[in-house]
Amino acid sequence: MASLHDLLSQKDFWILLFFLGWVLLNWPMLSLADAIILLGMPAILVYISAVWMILILLMYLFDRGNSG
Repeated sequence: MASLHDLLSQKDFWILLFFLGWVLLNWPMLSLADAIILLGMPAILVYISAVWMILILLMYLFDRGNSG
């Protein structure tokens, strides 16, 4: 758990999150889920929601780790 704390305490983690979000929400990745139905919904909505939720969770953990 110490290595996770060390990662979250680095300022460069914001840059990593930015590039991770940029890559995962970029056109080539979004086109992979085009015209696929997953759980009765278009897979693109499931994919975007999941990526967005993961990025928000990582930002919360990073901000919480740096506030103390």
